[in-house]
Amino acid sequence: MPIFIYKPVNLGYYRAMRIISHYITKEFLKITMLCLGIFIFVYLLVDLMEKLDDFNGANVPGDLTIHYFLYTIPSIVKQMIPVAILMGTQLTFGFLSKNNQLIAFKSSGVNMLRLSFPILLLSIIAGLFTLILGETLIPITNGRASEIWNIQVKKMEPKAVLIQEKIWYKGDQAIYTFNNFNFKEQKADGAILYYFDSDFNLRSRLDAQKVIWKDGSWIFINGLSQTFLPKGSYSSQLFGEKVVELSETPEDFRYQEKPSEAMTYTELSAYIRKVEKEGYEATRYIVEKQVRLAFPMVCVIMALFGTAMALRKEKGIGIAQGIVGSLLITFVYWIFFGFSRSLGLSGAFPPLWAAWSANLLFLLIGGYMLLVIRR
Repeated sequence: MPIFIYKPVNLGYYRAMRIISHYITKEFLKITMLCLGIFIFVYLLVDLMEKLDDFNGANVPGDLTIHYFLYTIPSIVKQMIPVAILMGTQLTFGFLSKNNQLIAFKSSGVNMLRLSFPILLLSIIAGLFTLILGETLIPITNGRASEIWNIQVKKMEPKAVLIQEKIWYKGDQAIYTFNNFNFKEQKADGAILYYFDSDFNLRSRLDAQKVIWKDGSWIFINGLSQTFLPKGSYSSQLFGEKVVELSETPEDFRYQEKPSEAMTYTELSAYIRKVEKEGYEATRYIVEKQVRLAFPMVCVIMALFGTAMALRKEKGIGIAQGIVGSLLITFVYWIFFGFSRSLGLSGAFPPLWAAWSANLLFLLIGGYMLLVIRR
């Protein structure tokens, strides 16, 4: 008959840890939100001082100026959350150290790593929040902020123009060129289609005075169709009106330069496929796509790094040390991240490594520092 040995569970310890976790969570949230608010205010103040003369010089209305800076807030929040988490982590443990609470926890047998669990959990939630924010609100607000800055301040023409001239486009079946394209009326003048075989030899050519997009079809008017045969011969045929089946729609020919910051992850992926299909280099956008996935992880890494820095000494760290340490770590991280990202944009570094190398390095360093903490 098997013998079961009953080991009583120390319910008092778990109740105490739950109370301590709630206390650390409350203090961490309070300090982190305060830091985040200060960072946003300072960022907006510096941005306002740099750009106010531009807004005044362009005679931009005051309400539009206010709207511009309001539109930049979501992007600022996303950038400052990891910094606020890092400083919030260090200051939380700094206040615990100042009040001798860390020593009391250690004397009571509390594992120092256990104290960081609430902070690490909140940092994961913050990372998910930045990911959702970057895919929902930020593309909209960044697009509107860019529109105000480019059109109202810099007096640039809108990119989504109604009429464009000299369009060249590489499609699935051919290379297209139009003298001008009226997107409002969905018609073009001076169209030429070049068809090539698999060896990029010119197979046929289609010229037309006018092209109309009507009921989902392309209608070529007053043109010439030429087919090039072996040994330099060719055949040609004039036509008054000809329906041509193409996979492209008028929107495929519209030149809309949209910054990657104003695109969602799905839009960025679709744009990369479009650029690569046209035969152009998309490395820049592939790097930005990887950065979208890598950036939310920074919240967890900063919490990990902040915990390791704060608990590396027996009595913790001071508040001043926490502030200086947070700013120094942030500065070093962004220098390394910016360097690796620039290497990726130049093509000297694979996009995956360009976006993730800084995270990997700081994760390894922070993880090692956390493992050698005196429990």
